[in-house]
Amino acid sequence: MTLEQTEIGVWQDLFTSIIEDADANILLLDDEFKVINLNPGFYWIFLESYGVELRRGTSILKSMESVDPTLTRLWKQRCLTALGGSSVKVEDVFEVDGRSYYWEIHFKSEALREGGQIISVFSRDVTIRKAYQKRILENESNLRSILDTLENSLWLVNTHYELIDFNQTFYQLYKSTFGVRLAKGKSIIQLIPNELPELRQRWQERYESGLKGKPGKFIDSYVIEGETRTFEVRSYPIKANGEVTGLTIYSREITKYKNAEDLLKTQNEELTKINSELDRFVYSASHDLRAPLMSVKGILNMIRIDPDKKNLDHYVQLIETSVNKLDNFISDIIHYSRNSRMDIVAKSIDFHELVNESIASLKYMDEAEQVKSIIKIESSDLFYSDASRLLIIFNNSISNAVRYRDKWKDSYLKILINSNFEKALITFEDNGVGIAPEFQDKIFKMFFRASADSKGSGLGLYIVKSTIEKLNGTIQLNSKLGEGTTFVIEIPNLKKEVEN
Repeated sequence: MTLEQTEIGVWQDLFTSIIEDADANILLLDDEFKVINLNPGFYWIFLESYGVELRRGTSILKSMESVDPTLTRLWKQRCLTALGGSSVKVEDVFEVDGRSYYWEIHFKSEALREGGQIISVFSRDVTIRKAYQKRILENESNLRSILDTLENSLWLVNTHYELIDFNQTFYQLYKSTFGVRLAKGKSIIQLIPNELPELRQRWQERYESGLKGKPGKFIDSYVIEGETRTFEVRSYPIKANGEVTGLTIYSREITKYKNAEDLLKTQNEELTKINSELDRFVYSASHDLRAPLMSVKGILNMIRIDPDKKNLDHYVQLIETSVNKLDNFISDIIHYSRNSRMDIVAKSIDFHELVNESIASLKYMDEAEQVKSIIKIESSDLFYSDASRLLIIFNNSISNAVRYRDKWKDSYLKILINSNFEKALITFEDNGVGIAPEFQDKIFKMFFRASADSKGSGLGLYIVKSTIEKLNGTIQLNSKLGEGTTFVIEIPNLKKEVEN
């Protein structure tokens, strides 16, 4: 035997040893599909699958034909493809004892120096891997289902701010807010529109802070489809082996809670204001109620000690003045209380009747006859409002014109009313003493009096303004000291609400 033949024998033994010890199942075929060599793995799997023992020199196609003609044709096609120079990689499923086994099979051919070709077939059992893959896919599917059914937004970014994943809620909200479609692998910073540089900067700072390992909590408001919505946003670093590899960001809408919080804050502020006004009201009201009573008490004492009964009429007149003052003050308190407590009751308003009723109720007021009333009413539609509140406004406005008339002039009060489908514009214009500029921003405050000699309770204009605000209206003042005062009042028409 020559040295070359000895080397060939050694290499053949080495090759046989390698394929027999290999984890994969190995089969070598010639170009006529006959077995050149195979390892024990392929031998036993073929035997278990088809009940056929493969031997060297045996045609594998003929061995398979009697068991599974369809698989035989498939194997032939794969071998022919390999012989044509194209590698084949496939995955087959075999049923053994009612259980499915998955095999990954590779077909490849090589040309021999002495002519002809050899086909190598490598196969390995991937059943366990397929089971893991299936479980992973199921877990991913379950996780995706959970993420997409969340009502809150969730998204993940890597250290380059690129989107790793996001749920459907975040996708839809982002699209509604910015008109941008999210895509995995895109920079979430770059997806923020260019016309919002401040927002882009703010979010970049948040991501940078989170990627340094610091969790974040933020409150943001965005206009979405014309509605302002508020969100609580939290960011959590993703860590692997002690290093931050990304961020998970979670966002939930808190619009209702924020609105409730704002409403509660407003109500608390209003309650504080009401309590302050109530304290002042109780103090001032008790003082102003007590003053006329003390005056009456003093006058009664004067009657007892004054021997001249001719002065009795004078004392009675003084008592009447104090009682009227007390009555007016109590009326103002009743109006104030009624406006605060009672709901608005809208009905059709006859302004002629309302003005006449107000003037008639004040005709016994001191010097009322000295003020000429000039009334002009125009209406293009039915007007609806709260009649009792309008009467409070008219009574106080007309009585003020009487109280503060200029005794050196021919006093007048112009009442101009113009109403339509939307609103009523009511103007009270007098030529009385007017209001000094330094008092004009204070006259609507509770119990304000410009001086100790001021007439009335100090509640009148406060009640007027409060009543107008209750009706969702407005009032404007224009006054010059020594020339007169004009109040322009605008009240909305409640006809729509009544008809609906």
